[in-house]
Amino acid sequence: MSQKSSPTPLRFVHASDLHLERPLGGVPDVPERLRELFLEAPYRAARKVFETVLSEGADALLLAGDVLDVELAGPRAVLFLIEQFRRLAEHDIPVYWACGHVDPLTDWPVHAPLPGNVRRFPSGRVENILCQRDGETIAHIQGISRSPGGTQKDDPFHRDAHGTFTVGVSHGTTAPTGTEGDRVHYMALGGQHHRQTVDTSPGLAHYCGTPQGRTPDESGSHGCTIVRVEESGHVKTRFVPTDAARWVTQTVEITAGTDEVGLLDQFHKQTDRLREKHAGPELLITWRIVGNGPLLHQLRPGGLADRVLEQARQGEEKRGMGIWSVAIVCDAPLDVPASWYDQETILGDLLRQMGQLESDTDIPLNLEAFLPDGLQEEWNTELKGGNGKSSGKSLLAELVAIDSPRQRQTLLREAAKLGIDLITIED
Repeated sequence: MSQKSSPTPLRFVHASDLHLERPLGGVPDVPERLRELFLEAPYRAARKVFETVLSEGADALLLAGDVLDVELAGPRAVLFLIEQFRRLAEHDIPVYWACGHVDPLTDWPVHAPLPGNVRRFPSGRVENILCQRDGETIAHIQGISRSPGGTQKDDPFHRDAHGTFTVGVSHGTTAPTGTEGDRVHYMALGGQHHRQTVDTSPGLAHYCGTPQGRTPDESGSHGCTIVRVEESGHVKTRFVPTDAARWVTQTVEITAGTDEVGLLDQFHKQTDRLREKHAGPELLITWRIVGNGPLLHQLRPGGLADRVLEQARQGEEKRGMGIWSVAIVCDAPLDVPASWYDQETILGDLLRQMGQLESDTDIPLNLEAFLPDGLQEEWNTELKGGNGKSSGKSLLAELVAIDSPRQRQTLLREAAKLGIDLITIED
């Protein structure tokens, strides 16, 4: 077998974090028409990854970990993967798999052997595998799987001394920032759900992200990365979207004159633009409201926001555009007349107190004090052990805990909106 001393044009598909065990979530209610999609989206996205490998005529598929949690995903996911791997085997396309946190080497069921084209890297050491085409080595593929509870050892990654293109595959890296790709020509990384190139010289290091966003926090398009190596050795990457459903956070700016009808009209216009921009997948939209005017303190969960959201969903259903409004979020500062703060009324007292609590973060917010007596006693009992020492937060304690300045700010603004609504409501 001969070995190339100069770069050979080649093409890989880099994917990670398929998480077949995790359906879509993070929303309180899902319409009947979308329930199957929420369950099936991870599989549909993963299938598109394999279809991309075939349609691109790739030389290999690089899997950088967290493909599936076997125990949570169950037999269906195992059989699905074996079927997809066999599809690639029929075209002599190898799969190089560096296991991550949820898919350690030892978890794959022994009664479901992987096809011969699938190579999983060992944990604890970097292994070098020759990727060949027609009997010639076209690349060195180096990789390491995570050890449960362990950290990655990046030092053994190294470029081939004869100049053959070298790829590293790993679920994350401990290399210092800006040096993630220094040891190889291309470092295929996993462990981040949003794609990101973290190093470009002398080697390129890239997180391809997950093929399918799972929650509203994972907004934007998701997919896999095509890595193309030119004859000159130059590396080019191309993103390929694979998501079956796409979370979108869309900002809508309102003014003092915007009312409920005007807000819905803005939703209507922006859904047209979003549908044109994001052709293909179902769009799951979170509307973020900013600006000024009285509508800001009326848009809260349990109030006007719920009514507007329901009307928006009804309009989307009628239009059949493959769009569903997930939520309306309005965490902008209150926009009320300054004179309200000076009133010697309950409303004035409320606004002054909320303003002080928001500006002075040293003032504690002990929400457990507002629990009913029985629950408050349970909270204290669960939070402390029999010797009086803290034993960690219980579920109930976590529900009333404020863990960040952002959470505190949001809570206070929502409470102020509720108070204004209740005080100023017309009989």
